[in-house]
Amino acid sequence: MRVAILPLTLIHLLLTASAFLHSSALSSPLRTHSTLQYRLVHQYNQRSNDDGSKCHVDEDAAEAIDFQDVIQNSRRNILRSGVSWMIGGIIGTTPSSASASYKSKTVSLSGRIVDQIEPDDRKIYTEALNGPGGTHKRVLWIGSGTLNGVYKNLFQAGNEVTAVDLVSPEVEGLNAATAYAADHKYHLHFEQGDATNMNFADGTYDVVVCSMFLCQDFNAEVVVSEIKRVLKPGGRFGFYEHVEDIDGIIVGKVFGERSVIRVQAYPEMVNVIAGVVVNKV
Repeated sequence: MRVAILPLTLIHLLLTASAFLHSSALSSPLRTHSTLQYRLVHQYNQRSNDDGSKCHVDEDAAEAIDFQDVIQNSRRNILRSGVSWMIGGIIGTTPSSASASYKSKTVSLSGRIVDQIEPDDRKIYTEALNGPGGTHKRVLWIGSGTLNGVYKNLFQAGNEVTAVDLVSPEVEGLNAATAYAADHKYHLHFEQGDATNMNFADGTYDVVVCSMFLCQDFNAEVVVSEIKRVLKPGGRFGFYEHVEDIDGIIVGKVFGERSVIRVQAYPEMVNVIAGVVVNKV
């Protein structure tokens, strides 16, 4: 790979732009990037309602998107494009080269460089579950809601899945989900619990997964720290969230940069960030 030597002023500009991107994102009253993005996320969350997901777009807030929001979000996208261009310069590529490496990177709202891919929750769960040790893994599913997520076929034959939520699902829904899991050759059971203080011993699970959960009214860093605690050394955490700077907590504050298998986002398309990290010890 050709490495370009950039002037110190350009490197400084890269860091400044990344920091400004993060600060301007936090100051924006809404976390969507455009009306198109709102539609995409709203469509996802309509589907997620059926899956028991807990994080949804506020209809009234969406109607409040105005021209000023568009200006602010356009500014963020311009900054992302500029930072991506400079990233290309650092690794020896430019937009004119149509390089795949240039097109594959973007900057998250936490200021981290991530893969520019529209996240897919099934692929994220599969990668989290496909770590060493075969399919006979103990899996913790946090924020399972109504348990309707089982019908998206996120889990694998041989898994031992513990679903945890603060509120218990309806008995009928629990029975149906448990039967569906058995038909697909994995075991599912539910435990009521608080994700900020889980009643599991250290190093209990091979895999932890959650979707649209870390946006709730709790300290996300506390929850992610609990996730790391209950993971076995070498265990994987797969997440699919629309808290667009959550990688700053998961990677930046709890698991560390060395933990990253992948983190994905496509902020110009949808305000979701997802990834898989490994519990390094």
